[in-house]
Amino acid sequence: MNQRMMIDDVRDQYAGVARGELSNDSSSVRSIASAFGYSEDELNQLPSEANMGLSCGNPLALAGIREGEVVVDLGCGGGMDVFLAARRVGSSGRVIGIDMTSEMLERARAGQQKLGLTNVEFHQSTIDRLPLPDNSVDCVISNCVINLVPDKLAVFCEILRVLKPGGRVALSDIALKRELPVEVKQSVEAYVGCISGAVLIEEYRSLMEQAGLASVVVADTGSDLNAYAMASDGGGCCGGSACGPVAVATDANQQQKSLHDGLAFIMQSFDANVFAASVQVYALKQSSTQAFNPITTLHVLPTSKDNTMITVQVYDKPMCCSTGVCGPEVDPVLPQFAADLDWLKSQGYNVERYNLAQQPQAFIENKSIHKILSTEGTDSLPVVVIDGEIVSRKVYPTRESLTALVNRSPAKELLPISKASGGCCGTSGNC
Repeated sequence: MNQRMMIDDVRDQYAGVARGELSNDSSSVRSIASAFGYSEDELNQLPSEANMGLSCGNPLALAGIREGEVVVDLGCGGGMDVFLAARRVGSSGRVIGIDMTSEMLERARAGQQKLGLTNVEFHQSTIDRLPLPDNSVDCVISNCVINLVPDKLAVFCEILRVLKPGGRVALSDIALKRELPVEVKQSVEAYVGCISGAVLIEEYRSLMEQAGLASVVVADTGSDLNAYAMASDGGGCCGGSACGPVAVATDANQQQKSLHDGLAFIMQSFDANVFAASVQVYALKQSSTQAFNPITTLHVLPTSKDNTMITVQVYDKPMCCSTGVCGPEVDPVLPQFAADLDWLKSQGYNVERYNLAQQPQAFIENKSIHKILSTEGTDSLPVVVIDGEIVSRKVYPTRESLTALVNRSPAKELLPISKASGGCCGTSGNC
């Protein structure tokens, strides 16, 4: 099937879903959204048209949206994430929904009218050719749509183009942990392209970096993809208004039944969690101050005076996973810092990271860390240690600051990414 036919199939199927009766009033539709990270309070804020059970994550949990920002939702569907983001940007901000399906946009505009939102707008377009000017957006979000686009690199290039310098990307999507068997791939293509259109996690990360995005993190959330098995009762496929090609039906009700019942059938006979994952994706567009050259900045070899490899240790607050990039709510600081540590490793440094919730023994064995923790508590964390010397406390340093620290360069001020607030994933602890 060529790309044009795939896109047309996606549009036809989701036009049928949009004309159907799936809504936020359905308990099974709400259950799918809840399974992938939406709170009951968030769901209660939505008009009935917005939620059709089409999520595979909650990108807003990672986006760190602030008042006054411009946010774009790629594949916005019925406007679910657009409406939730609109509350966060306030009257001084703007949220733009992009979708290629007119029927989905009809739903979204109906919801906008119900809510009386004036800081929201919708455009009909494919997401590989965005109708937006260069350097105009603070944050790009998307919910399980990019996995279905044939040319993913083109999408990431468009994201880079429209982002302002220093802007960020926060996506929920499906990516593969391993290649699908041929027979499974064929079955998934026949019913739910949301999985068969996905690429391997490493390829996903590589494509974003090829496009020019920086500090890329693609993290498996551990969410159970089999939650979609409830779709036949009114759930959803994978996201936005774009899922994969399934058998074309003759009317809206049959299209809806075909898509959701087909997905439920697949999930009953195939454990998607073995091959695929719901992932949270974070990346940045470098600003001029971030775009320093590591080759010129790291002007000394990464070794101590005794020629042993320099060791960077990070002692984190209690978190549910090793990096904090997990669960429905993630502090945007943490994916960026994790990417910066990976970058240090690639430069030849030995990096160790300890999580108080998972590795308490490491905090006990290090006498300096144990003393700080005993006297100041977890508010003293995170602590960064280089070759046994404490060089940073309470903040996550930027990549530029880390570079100065490992080179023992004098710095007027340690530049924090932000002050982390702790909890499971750095925010509220709802992991």
